[in-house]
Amino acid sequence: MVSRRNYFAITIVMFIIFFLFLSTGVITEKWNDYEVNSYSEDIKELPAGSGAYSANGDTAEGISGQMRDFIVYIGGEKMEGAVEVWASYTKKGMESYTSLSQCRDADWKEENRIPDMLVIDPDHIRWEEEKDLEYLETYLDTGSDVVFSSMPDVSVIKKSPRIRKLFGIKKVKTESTKVKGIHLYSGFLLGGEAVYMTSDKKEEKKRQDMELTLPWYELEAGTEVYMKGLMKEDGTESEEAPIVIWKKNYRGSCLMAVNGSYMEDFGGIGLLSAMTAQMELYDLYPVVNAQSMIAANFPIMSQENEDKEEEIYSRNMQGVGRDILWQGIMSAYRRGRMGLSCMMAPQLDYGDDLQPEQKQLHYYMKNLNKEDSEVGLSGISLSDTPLKEKLKADYDFIHQTLPDYQVASFYAGSLSESEIKAVMDEKAMSSVRTVITEDRKDNEIVGYLSEHVTEQKVLSDGFTHTYRDDLRIRCVETMLAYTNTLVDVTRAIYPEDENDSWEKLSEDLGWNIQNYWKEFYGFQGRTVSESDVCIRKFLALDYSQEREEQKISLKLSDTDGPVWFILRTHNEVIEKMEGGTFTRLEPDAFLLEIEEPEAVMTMKSTVSTYE
Repeated sequence: MVSRRNYFAITIVMFIIFFLFLSTGVITEKWNDYEVNSYSEDIKELPAGSGAYSANGDTAEGISGQMRDFIVYIGGEKMEGAVEVWASYTKKGMESYTSLSQCRDADWKEENRIPDMLVIDPDHIRWEEEKDLEYLETYLDTGSDVVFSSMPDVSVIKKSPRIRKLFGIKKVKTESTKVKGIHLYSGFLLGGEAVYMTSDKKEEKKRQDMELTLPWYELEAGTEVYMKGLMKEDGTESEEAPIVIWKKNYRGSCLMAVNGSYMEDFGGIGLLSAMTAQMELYDLYPVVNAQSMIAANFPIMSQENEDKEEEIYSRNMQGVGRDILWQGIMSAYRRGRMGLSCMMAPQLDYGDDLQPEQKQLHYYMKNLNKEDSEVGLSGISLSDTPLKEKLKADYDFIHQTLPDYQVASFYAGSLSESEIKAVMDEKAMSSVRTVITEDRKDNEIVGYLSEHVTEQKVLSDGFTHTYRDDLRIRCVETMLAYTNTLVDVTRAIYPEDENDSWEKLSEDLGWNIQNYWKEFYGFQGRTVSESDVCIRKFLALDYSQEREEQKISLKLSDTDGPVWFILRTHNEVIEKMEGGTFTRLEPDAFLLEIEEPEAVMTMKSTVSTYE
């Protein structure tokens, strides 16, 4: 039996607990200021395109007043864009030529300067001309590193001992062979070792898209291998196998070669960064440091396509959005460490009489704000409604429901640059400062769409992740410490059959997010608008660095707030740092966060020395 005193005490405690829970909920609700966009800023107050660095020749001076590093590209348009983007991102000067003879007569020759690196398309070398071979050998002898974006035709290699010696090739074992898979060694690209092969036939069909047929070169002793073929079904290493990427050391320089077409897409810029880290004593370069998941066309606020929704999900559109799509997206988001940006679609079919519902917008904005995620706007329509009309309808709906909400990000999908620019003056776009596009026609991953609006290219699909996709992501992470993955729910909302159901799509999404990005958890998860701020600072940044004994000094141009660098070393670690902080990503790779105009890293060797 409970005494009156105890009964009274228990009642008081229960009342206090009830009050605390109730007040917490009330306070949380009151502080959930979802009616305004916390990611919205005055775009004219942010760094603009006119302040971004561009690779403008070898004579450009760095901020220290000394001539900056510069590279030379020899080739045509096939690789020129990738090399130019890489030079711009790493703040190097660049000169382009279509032949070695043009390069020979360059003005910088008169100043006794030599390029730090030559990137060469082998189709633009006259392999039968002794003079071209002499030029290449001279650059290597005088300290310029040389990178071949692919190999000359195998017939050229076979008939010339001098060319084989240049590349470090002992002999051509076979002109063409098919390997079982590809082995990427650890320490080359960030993210560690990867074996792109599986014995599971279903998994192989789903993921295997690597270049598996290639010439088989047997290399000389002393060459260093970074990627090679796998000859055995079980994936075990073979002593002899076709080499994909390797390095030959010269007295004061290196030559690196790629056996295949791996540098011909946007991953090529990451390979250049990885190669630089292997050819230099250390490599220090700026990065973006942002990881984003982009949920396109979610949430949707209109009750459309209901017959199909009932057939596949036994729910209407509201139930599909809240009970199915929301759960899957939130599960993937919480499982990984990416920032989440949802590109809302008030409606997708503007040709029916159904209108978006204000209560749906309130529901999603409130709950997404609790998750610290961003809500932007999608430009996608499944009807023939002109884009300007769609944007006007979206603006009217959002403005009537949440008058103070300003959209900061816009998902353009496959819209062309001209189509996007044609609507930038629309009211719905007036506060947009970053645009997400799927146009992968060039190698620029982040850049400016206009003077005040940045562009971020979609890098991966959350539902599909092939081996080549994985290699590309590792390349971009190595170059920029940046990635994004697209989760477009349109297939689930307008499914053609059960293969498009969210149950199947979200299973792949969860697996991909959890497994393929876990090696990059050292980088920061950000929404696309947060990424935009980092991108603007990255593009505007200029710097100089030098080393004296064990100290690496870094000097930055004017920048507001922190910026990030990656330092890659060989058997060295940072003992202490002034002007910022660092995180060790891998044994010889560090992420630096720089807060001051100057930073100094004191290094120490990890190799023990004995008498």
